[in-house]
Amino acid sequence: MTIFIQNDATGAGAGTVAAALALVHITVIANLDTGVGLNPAVGNLQQVTYNQTDPGIPPTRLNTLVNTNFGVNPAGTDIIVLAVGGNFTLVDGSLITTRGGTALPPAGSGLPGASLNTTASCLVLYDTSDNNGSGYCLARQGTGGTLDLRLPLSVMLYHELSHALRIVTAALLALTAACNPASPEENAAITDENDMRTQLATLLGDPVVLRDPNIHCGTSCGGGGSGGSCCIVASVSSGSPLSTEVQELRALREQFLRRSEVGFAFFDDLHHRYYGFSPQVVSAMATDLDLRAVTLDGFVRPLIRMLQLIRDHALDGVDAEELGRRFCQRLDAAEVPSALHVMDQMADVLSAGGGGLGESGDVPDQAAQRADVATLLAGRALPDPYIRWGLVEPVQAYHGLLQAWRDGEPAQALGARVIGFVDSWGGRLPIAPHWGTLTVEQARAELQWLDSTLLRGPRARAEFRCRLVEEFGEVTVIQQALSRTDAAGQIEEEVRR
Repeated sequence: MTIFIQNDATGAGAGTVAAALALVHITVIANLDTGVGLNPAVGNLQQVTYNQTDPGIPPTRLNTLVNTNFGVNPAGTDIIVLAVGGNFTLVDGSLITTRGGTALPPAGSGLPGASLNTTASCLVLYDTSDNNGSGYCLARQGTGGTLDLRLPLSVMLYHELSHALRIVTAALLALTAACNPASPEENAAITDENDMRTQLATLLGDPVVLRDPNIHCGTSCGGGGSGGSCCIVASVSSGSPLSTEVQELRALREQFLRRSEVGFAFFDDLHHRYYGFSPQVVSAMATDLDLRAVTLDGFVRPLIRMLQLIRDHALDGVDAEELGRRFCQRLDAAEVPSALHVMDQMADVLSAGGGGLGESGDVPDQAAQRADVATLLAGRALPDPYIRWGLVEPVQAYHGLLQAWRDGEPAQALGARVIGFVDSWGGRLPIAPHWGTLTVEQARAELQWLDSTLLRGPRARAEFRCRLVEEFGEVTVIQQALSRTDAAGQIEEEVRR
């Protein structure tokens, strides 16, 4: 009873804390063992529980950490994990991105790093922003020091927990300032880290690539980071923050939502609102494999498939026949039966009143958790315009496509459904306050980008502009931008109508 997840920055510094991500990465460390759980929060802490069934090395290490009373803190909170953002600063003012992760001994212990800790516990902090999306690159074994090996977030946390175990057992090895050669303490942590890399590669079906234990040096990968906070629900439901589903969501985000200032602002708003409810969903999925499957087949994969079709039409101008063909081509025969099975119950969940999340067998706690999740979705998530537009409506549209496909509708008609949805959906894009901060040229550029993507159809353009006028009708910048963006000279007329 010694590992706790902390939901604020108390005792460690200041900045964003993404507590729910810690549970995701601990679950990956457990090799998706269903014995991982969380006790109810007490103050700013939630105790991690673990009933180990997986015999692997990282799960065994996790079992030791979770179920041993090390006696470091009389309260029993020997190790506290803080999953933080790239803006997090430690008590000395340094950014977490200068370290990636760190394990801080208890205050007053006299151990290296203790001066950065104001608590009586060992604090483990790690950067869930993945170096603000740029990634951390380390020395790959067998290359003599080539810094091209990525650091997955679950591996980063496992590395820091390796340090934490030696801190709480008074077995910390010597530390040196040099990174090449690595100090004895860092050599030991990297050796442990490679156990986690092996497990993760096996889980994903990838070749095992290890880190050089003799070199602790690292650098920014310079872009294309793994973006650990992309989607924690997708991470848990698919089994890994590095899964195909999470990678596809991340690619769609970068290709589509983040290609303009307004799109970037929209994503940030959506992200903030999403994290207002997703930790509770993740907590329920941590110990409920059936709920993971329902979420993956009924929500995550349909969202990805529909966003891919929207991208194909909005960015590439793909016509109806080709869209229909791509829809059929991307249908995974292994996924379809599960998707059809959960489609109706997921439709109930995504309706205005919410609904059940399926049966949970004879497990009362799981039934109660699912009821709580459904209530949360109905009360907080579904009414939110950003959540409904960005996450719910695309899933509902895909469910409609799947139903039409099951009824034998031809590819041309399926593609026409996609185009009709985009024309209707694009015009209802939530209007972020960021529009009011733009210059005329910036607003004009944003409108031109939207016209070439989401607002390809005249109906979508007219509807969005009418809404923009209603929201910012007194803002001269928006008025001027609107008057300059229609090459055909009809936008002002459409807006007036």
